[in-house]
Amino acid sequence: MAKHPKSLSSDQSCPPPKKTKFSISPSLSSSSSSSSSHRKDPLSNLLPDVLQHVFTFLPIKEAIKTSTISTWFKRSWVQNRKLMFAHEFHRNTENLIAIVDHVFDSHVGPDIHCFQLHMNQSGAEEKIKKWLKICIQKGIQELDFSFFQRGYVLTPEFLEIPTLKILKLFNVQIAIPPVINGLRSLHTVILKNMDLIEEQLENIMHHGKLIECLDLCSCKRIRRVNIFASNHRNFRTLKIATCPNVERIEIDAPTLQRIHYCGFIINVEFIQIVPSLNVANFTFFRSRNYWRPSILENVAKHVLHARVLTTSAQFQEALATRFHDRVFQESQLSFSSLKELHLIMEGAIFCNPYDIVMFVKNCPSLEILFIDLNDYNFECGDYWEMHQRPKLNALSDYFDGIRVIKLNGFMFLKSELQLLEILLKKTRFLEALIFITPKNARIKIYEPLIPKYRDLINSWKVSPAKVGVFEHANDRSGIYPSHKKDWYI
Repeated sequence: MAKHPKSLSSDQSCPPPKKTKFSISPSLSSSSSSSSSHRKDPLSNLLPDVLQHVFTFLPIKEAIKTSTISTWFKRSWVQNRKLMFAHEFHRNTENLIAIVDHVFDSHVGPDIHCFQLHMNQSGAEEKIKKWLKICIQKGIQELDFSFFQRGYVLTPEFLEIPTLKILKLFNVQIAIPPVINGLRSLHTVILKNMDLIEEQLENIMHHGKLIECLDLCSCKRIRRVNIFASNHRNFRTLKIATCPNVERIEIDAPTLQRIHYCGFIINVEFIQIVPSLNVANFTFFRSRNYWRPSILENVAKHVLHARVLTTSAQFQEALATRFHDRVFQESQLSFSSLKELHLIMEGAIFCNPYDIVMFVKNCPSLEILFIDLNDYNFECGDYWEMHQRPKLNALSDYFDGIRVIKLNGFMFLKSELQLLEILLKKTRFLEALIFITPKNARIKIYEPLIPKYRDLINSWKVSPAKVGVFEHANDRSGIYPSHKKDWYI
């Protein structure tokens, strides 16, 4: 792609007009910034002891920096509530252990709200046990352990923490007894790269009645995920990513609002309808085996009320024209509440412009459409030319709700242009059309063809949409999907 790609319209900027809710927030003007610089500092009237109390809520590194601004605050860090030792403290393990130990030995505050420790824990097990005991005595609310080596076991005594609300563990083993009281205050559980088994997960959900968010990533031993949360009043978010051996997910969670899944296509069973589910993210790997479309069709039935949907193209393929109840027909499912659709073409098999357009037709409230092409070449063979394309040309529906279309990795291939033509002719109130160049820098737009592409787009548009092109590494469009493709990293 050219280093500075030319716009396909006369206006290179492509944010929608200010009248829509998609408009980019304006930067502060010079007049407003200058006036704000003359405003009185709101902290100047605070008493030193109040400021010192405020400083105790800063992460420990920032608290130590702040303690140098005045001799009054020289020892303020010893009452710090957020003992966070993450990547900024990565250094020689012995030095890090000495720093953490010194902070705990010096700590005189009544509370420790958060203890974050990212390190090579080898040789520090006894110190960690000492630090945890101090945390328990001071009412720890958030525990975040990320260890670089396997082998550390968080024993039941350190899970029996009545004040613990947030538990984040990476590369840590846990020993959960059948009966445990320390999980009763938890509202966020994040478990990554763990040797977790089904019984442990079920115990966490059984005893953690206040859990709002459960996040599982790279837990390789789990084969079945059973989320029985019918008695949970606040369970809202479920995230499962890259758990390679999971074969089935069963969900009984009437209060669920957001579900994120990344992995192979598997059976996802909902015990009951979830009317509050409004955010769905299903990113599928390329399938290892044949999968039945009914598997994803069943998932689709439970996300019909979603307002945001991010999904791989296999989702559209499952809902494509085929035999439904022995009749060759389009899918009858309608995503009536959907406002944002993010379609990721990676992993698609036969998806073509017809499948995408027919899916969009079933989203009458759609406002923003993102398509990540990822070097995918649409299957546009004889069936497309003889049957599907004439049907789209005769389609009487208009997608009047769509305001923004953003195409990532667009290479101006013939099949891509065919999709673009249909979309532009059906979006009468489109305000912004955004092209993002392919990530592969070797792929270039042949510049002499740019005037041709500009003329084509202008001839297809039935709206006054602004058009802009941005490099993959320099996307300044200001309009981005709600979910990143690598959200689980």
